[in-house]
Amino acid sequence: MAHVVFPHLKKLLVCTDGSPASEGAVNAAIKLETLTAARVCLLGVINSPEIFGNIPEIPEVVAALQEQALQRLEEYQKRAASAGATLQTAVVTGVTVADAILDEAAARKPDWLIMGRKGHTGLDRLLMGSVTKQVIGRSPCPVLVVPREAALDFKKILIAHDGSVFGEAAWRQTILLAEKADAEVIAVSVARDKSRQADCQITLQHLEASAERHGIRLQAFCLEGRPFEQIIRAAGDERVDLLVLGSHGRSGLARLLMGSVAERVTATVNSPVLVVKLPKEAAA
Repeated sequence: MAHVVFPHLKKLLVCTDGSPASEGAVNAAIKLETLTAARVCLLGVINSPEIFGNIPEIPEVVAALQEQALQRLEEYQKRAASAGATLQTAVVTGVTVADAILDEAAARKPDWLIMGRKGHTGLDRLLMGSVTKQVIGRSPCPVLVVPREAALDFKKILIAHDGSVFGEAAWRQTILLAEKADAEVIAVSVARDKSRQADCQITLQHLEASAERHGIRLQAFCLEGRPFEQIIRAAGDERVDLLVLGSHGRSGLARLLMGSVAERVTATVNSPVLVVKLPKEAAA
Protein backbone atom coordinates (compact mmCIF):
# COMPACT_ATOMS: atom_id res chain seq x y z
CA MET A 1 0.00 0.00 0.00
CA ALA A 2 2.97 2.35 0.45
CA HIS A 3 3.05 3.23 -3.24
CA VAL A 4 -0.69 3.75 -3.70
CA VAL A 5 -1.76 7.30 -4.45
CA PHE A 6 -5.33 8.56 -4.53
CA PRO A 7 -4.95 11.71 -6.65
CA HIS A 8 -8.56 12.79 -6.23
CA LEU A 9 -7.94 13.43 -2.53
CA LYS A 10 -6.26 16.82 -2.30
CA LYS A 11 -7.66 18.20 0.97
CA LEU A 12 -8.80 16.29 4.05
CA LEU A 13 -10.35 17.76 7.20
CA VAL A 14 -10.11 15.61 10.33
CA CYS A 15 -12.37 16.43 13.27
CA THR A 16 -11.05 15.53 16.72
CA ASP A 17 -11.99 16.36 20.29
CA GLY A 18 -8.93 14.71 21.79
CA SER A 19 -10.99 11.83 23.20
CA PRO A 20 -10.28 8.11 22.62
CA ALA A 21 -13.16 8.12 20.11
CA SER A 22 -10.99 10.27 17.84
CA GLU A 23 -8.18 7.73 17.63
CA GLY A 24 -9.55 5.93 14.58
CA ALA A 25 -10.00 9.18 12.67
CA VAL A 26 -6.49 10.41 13.48
CA ASN A 27 -4.90 7.09 12.52
CA ALA A 28 -6.86 7.06 9.26
CA ALA A 29 -5.74 10.61 8.50
CA ILE A 30 -2.10 9.70 9.07
CA LYS A 31 -2.41 6.73 6.72
CA LEU A 32 -4.20 8.76 4.03
CA GLU A 33 -1.55 11.47 4.19
CA THR A 34 1.08 8.87 3.32
CA LEU A 35 -1.04 7.52 0.44
CA THR A 36 -1.98 10.84 -1.14
CA ALA A 37 -0.67 14.27 -1.92
CA ALA A 38 -3.46 15.71 0.22
CA ARG A 39 -3.13 18.52 2.72
CA VAL A 40 -4.50 17.10 5.94
CA CYS A 41 -5.80 19.43 8.64
CA LEU A 42 -6.63 18.29 12.17
CA LEU A 43 -9.47 20.40 13.50
CA GLY A 44 -10.17 20.94 17.19
CA VAL A 45 -13.49 22.54 18.14
CA ILE A 46 -14.37 24.38 21.36
CA ASN A 47 -18.09 24.53 22.10
CA SER A 48 -18.56 27.85 23.93
CA PRO A 49 -22.25 27.52 24.96
CA GLU A 50 -21.58 24.10 26.46
CA ILE A 51 -18.86 25.62 28.63
CA PHE A 52 -20.26 29.04 29.46
CA GLY A 53 -24.03 28.62 29.07
CA ASN A 54 -25.65 32.06 29.22
CA ILE A 55 -22.62 33.58 30.94
CA PRO A 56 -20.49 35.86 28.74
CA GLU A 57 -17.32 34.19 27.53
CA ILE A 58 -14.21 34.81 29.61
CA PRO A 59 -11.33 35.48 27.20
CA GLU A 60 -8.72 33.98 29.53
CA VAL A 61 -10.70 30.74 29.81
CA VAL A 62 -11.22 30.53 26.06
CA ALA A 63 -7.50 31.11 25.51
CA ALA A 64 -6.65 28.34 28.00
CA LEU A 65 -9.03 25.92 26.27
CA GLN A 66 -7.55 26.78 22.89
CA GLU A 67 -4.07 26.13 24.25
CA GLN A 68 -5.15 22.74 25.61
CA ALA A 69 -6.67 21.85 22.26
CA LEU A 70 -3.50 22.89 20.42
CA GLN A 71 -1.39 20.76 22.75
CA ARG A 72 -3.52 17.71 21.94
CA LEU A 73 -3.23 18.42 18.23
CA GLU A 74 0.54 18.80 18.54
CA GLU A 75 0.70 15.33 20.11
CA TYR A 76 -1.10 13.98 17.06
CA GLN A 77 1.33 15.86 14.82
CA LYS A 78 4.28 14.18 16.54
CA ARG A 79 2.68 10.77 16.08
CA ALA A 80 2.14 11.56 12.40
CA ALA A 81 5.73 12.74 11.95
CA SER A 82 7.02 9.45 13.35
CA ALA A 83 5.00 7.72 10.60
CA GLY A 84 6.37 10.06 7.92
CA ALA A 85 3.20 12.14 7.66
CA THR A 86 2.67 15.90 7.93
CA LEU A 87 -0.55 17.22 9.46
CA GLN A 88 -1.71 20.82 9.76
CA THR A 89 -3.74 21.93 12.78
CA ALA A 90 -6.47 24.45 13.53
CA VAL A 91 -8.68 25.24 16.54
CA VAL A 92 -12.07 26.93 16.16
CA THR A 93 -14.80 28.02 18.57
CA GLY A 94 -18.43 27.43 17.64
CA VAL A 95 -21.97 27.75 18.90
CA THR A 96 -22.28 24.01 18.32
CA VAL A 97 -19.58 21.53 17.40
CA ALA A 98 -21.45 20.39 14.29
CA ASP A 99 -21.95 23.96 13.05
CA ALA A 100 -18.28 24.77 13.61
CA ILE A 101 -17.19 21.68 11.66
CA LEU A 102 -19.59 22.40 8.81
CA ASP A 103 -18.58 26.08 8.66
CA GLU A 104 -14.93 25.03 8.47
CA ALA A 105 -15.76 22.49 5.77
CA ALA A 106 -17.58 25.18 3.77
CA ALA A 107 -14.53 27.45 4.03
CA ARG A 108 -11.83 24.82 3.36
CA LYS A 109 -13.77 22.70 0.83
CA PRO A 110 -12.13 19.37 1.70
CA ASP A 111 -12.58 16.32 -0.49
CA TRP A 112 -13.42 14.28 2.60
CA LEU A 113 -14.33 14.99 6.20
CA ILE A 114 -12.96 12.38 8.63
CA MET A 115 -14.59 11.73 11.99
CA GLY A 116 -14.18 9.19 14.75
CA ARG A 117 -16.73 6.92 16.37
CA LYS A 118 -16.89 5.21 19.73
CA GLY A 119 -16.48 1.52 20.43
CA HIS A 120 -17.85 -1.62 18.86
CA THR A 121 -19.96 -2.77 21.81
CA GLY A 122 -22.76 -1.63 24.07
CA LEU A 123 -24.62 1.65 23.89
CA ASP A 124 -21.73 3.38 22.08
CA ARG A 125 -22.44 1.18 19.08
CA LEU A 126 -26.18 1.79 19.03
CA LEU A 127 -26.16 5.53 19.59
CA MET A 128 -23.79 7.30 17.25
CA GLY A 129 -22.82 10.75 18.48
CA SER A 130 -25.24 13.52 17.59
CA VAL A 131 -22.38 15.59 16.14
CA THR A 132 -21.46 12.84 13.69
CA LYS A 133 -25.12 12.38 12.73
CA GLN A 134 -25.54 16.08 12.04
CA VAL A 135 -22.34 16.28 10.02
CA ILE A 136 -23.30 13.24 7.91
CA GLY A 137 -26.72 14.74 7.25
CA ARG A 138 -25.50 18.23 6.34
CA SER A 139 -21.97 17.85 5.01
CA PRO A 140 -21.40 19.00 1.42
CA CYS A 141 -18.67 16.38 0.93
CA PRO A 142 -18.15 12.68 1.70
CA VAL A 143 -17.71 11.82 5.38
CA LEU A 144 -15.38 9.01 6.45
CA VAL A 145 -16.39 7.67 9.87
CA VAL A 146 -13.77 5.50 11.57
CA PRO A 147 -14.54 3.47 14.70
CA ARG A 148 -12.01 3.80 17.48
CA GLU A 149 -10.56 0.28 17.05
CA ALA A 150 -10.73 0.15 13.25
CA ALA A 151 -7.76 0.35 10.90
CA LEU A 152 -8.32 1.92 7.49
CA ASP A 153 -7.39 -0.23 4.51
CA PHE A 154 -8.54 -0.66 0.92
CA LYS A 155 -7.98 -4.33 0.10
CA LYS A 156 -11.66 -5.24 0.25
CA ILE A 157 -14.39 -2.64 -0.29
CA LEU A 158 -18.14 -3.10 0.06
CA ILE A 159 -20.37 -0.79 -1.99
CA ALA A 160 -24.09 -0.62 -1.18
CA HIS A 161 -26.06 0.69 -4.18
CA ASP A 162 -29.82 1.29 -4.09
CA GLY A 163 -30.18 2.17 -7.77
CA SER A 164 -30.46 5.89 -7.03
CA VAL A 165 -28.25 8.82 -8.01
CA PHE A 166 -26.95 8.70 -4.43
CA GLY A 167 -25.85 5.11 -4.87
CA GLU A 168 -24.21 6.07 -8.15
CA ALA A 169 -22.24 8.83 -6.40
CA ALA A 170 -20.99 6.18 -3.96
CA TRP A 171 -20.05 3.92 -6.87
CA ARG A 172 -17.97 6.67 -8.48
CA GLN A 173 -15.99 7.06 -5.24
CA THR A 174 -15.56 3.29 -5.09
CA ILE A 175 -14.13 3.24 -8.62
CA LEU A 176 -11.56 5.90 -7.74
CA LEU A 177 -10.40 3.92 -4.70
CA ALA A 178 -10.56 0.43 -6.17
CA GLU A 179 -8.64 1.29 -9.34
CA LYS A 180 -5.68 2.71 -7.46
CA ALA A 181 -5.64 0.20 -4.59
CA ASP A 182 -6.36 -2.84 -6.80
CA ALA A 183 -9.11 -3.64 -4.32
CA GLU A 184 -11.56 -6.48 -4.39
CA VAL A 185 -15.06 -4.98 -4.48
CA ILE A 186 -18.24 -6.52 -3.12
CA ALA A 187 -21.43 -4.85 -4.42
CA VAL A 188 -24.80 -5.34 -2.77
CA SER A 189 -28.23 -4.06 -3.67
CA VAL A 190 -31.10 -4.76 -1.29
CA ALA A 191 -34.70 -5.52 -2.25
CA ARG A 192 -37.22 -5.05 0.53
CA ASP A 193 -39.26 -7.93 -0.95
CA LYS A 194 -39.26 -10.29 -3.93
CA SER A 195 -41.25 -7.84 -6.08
CA ARG A 196 -38.26 -5.49 -6.15
CA GLN A 197 -35.54 -8.00 -6.95
CA ALA A 198 -35.68 -7.20 -10.68
CA ASP A 199 -34.65 -3.60 -9.91
CA CYS A 200 -31.74 -4.87 -7.83
CA GLN A 201 -30.57 -7.10 -10.66
CA ILE A 202 -30.64 -4.16 -13.09
CA THR A 203 -28.52 -2.12 -10.66
CA LEU A 204 -26.00 -4.93 -10.22
CA GLN A 205 -25.75 -5.56 -13.97
CA HIS A 206 -24.89 -1.88 -14.39
CA LEU A 207 -22.16 -2.19 -11.75
CA GLU A 208 -20.76 -5.37 -13.30
CA ALA A 209 -20.49 -3.69 -16.71
CA SER A 210 -18.90 -0.61 -15.20
CA ALA A 211 -16.43 -2.69 -13.16
CA GLU A 212 -15.38 -4.59 -16.27
CA ARG A 213 -14.69 -1.33 -18.12
CA HIS A 214 -12.52 -0.10 -15.25
CA GLY A 215 -10.74 -3.40 -14.68
CA ILE A 216 -12.16 -3.80 -11.17
CA ARG A 217 -12.63 -7.22 -9.55
CA LEU A 218 -16.27 -7.32 -8.51
CA GLN A 219 -18.66 -9.74 -6.85
CA ALA A 220 -22.31 -8.64 -6.88
CA PHE A 221 -25.16 -9.84 -4.67
CA CYS A 222 -28.87 -9.09 -4.59
CA LEU A 223 -30.09 -9.30 -0.98
CA GLU A 224 -33.60 -9.23 0.44
CA GLY A 225 -34.83 -7.57 3.64
CA ARG A 226 -34.43 -4.29 5.44
CA PRO A 227 -31.56 -2.43 3.74
CA PHE A 228 -29.63 -1.37 6.82
CA GLU A 229 -29.76 -4.87 8.34
CA GLN A 230 -28.62 -6.56 5.14
CA ILE A 231 -25.78 -4.09 4.57
CA ILE A 232 -24.55 -4.50 8.15
CA ARG A 233 -24.67 -8.30 7.83
CA ALA A 234 -22.82 -8.25 4.50
CA ALA A 235 -20.07 -6.02 5.88
CA GLY A 236 -19.54 -8.41 8.77
CA ASP A 237 -19.76 -11.61 6.75
CA GLU A 238 -17.32 -10.34 4.12
CA ARG A 239 -14.94 -8.78 6.69
CA VAL A 240 -14.51 -5.72 4.52
CA ASP A 241 -11.90 -3.00 5.09
CA LEU A 242 -14.18 -0.18 3.97
CA LEU A 243 -17.90 0.25 3.35
CA VAL A 244 -19.08 2.89 0.86
CA LEU A 245 -22.68 4.05 0.57
CA GLY A 246 -24.61 7.11 -0.51
CA SER A 247 -26.62 9.40 1.72
CA HIS A 248 -29.96 10.82 0.63
CA GLY A 249 -29.34 13.72 3.02
CA ARG A 250 -32.90 13.72 4.33
CA SER A 251 -33.87 16.11 7.07
CA GLY A 252 -36.84 16.78 9.30
CA LEU A 253 -38.84 14.79 11.81
CA ALA A 254 -38.90 11.50 9.89
CA ARG A 255 -35.11 11.37 9.73
CA LEU A 256 -34.79 12.42 13.35
CA LEU A 257 -37.10 9.64 14.56
CA MET A 258 -36.03 6.78 12.31
CA GLY A 259 -32.54 7.63 11.17
CA SER A 260 -31.33 7.09 7.63
CA VAL A 261 -29.87 3.84 6.34
CA ALA A 262 -26.48 5.56 6.21
CA GLU A 263 -26.71 6.62 9.86
CA ARG A 264 -27.81 3.19 11.10
CA VAL A 265 -25.09 1.40 9.16
CA THR A 266 -22.39 3.88 10.17
CA ALA A 267 -23.33 3.60 13.84
CA THR A 268 -23.13 -0.19 13.83
CA VAL A 269 -20.52 -1.74 11.54
CA ASN A 270 -17.00 -2.53 12.69
CA SER A 271 -15.31 -1.14 9.60
CA PRO A 272 -14.75 2.45 8.49
CA VAL A 273 -17.65 3.83 6.45
CA LEU A 274 -17.43 6.39 3.67
CA VAL A 275 -20.78 8.18 3.39
CA VAL A 276 -20.92 9.85 -0.02
CA LYS A 277 -23.00 12.94 -0.68
CA LEU A 278 -24.44 13.94 -4.02
CA PRO A 279 -22.54 16.89 -5.53
CA LYS A 280 -24.55 20.12 -5.40
CA GLU A 281 -24.61 20.49 -9.16
CA ALA A 282 -26.06 16.99 -9.51
CA ALA A 283 -28.65 17.62 -6.81
CA ALA A 284 -29.85 20.87 -8.39
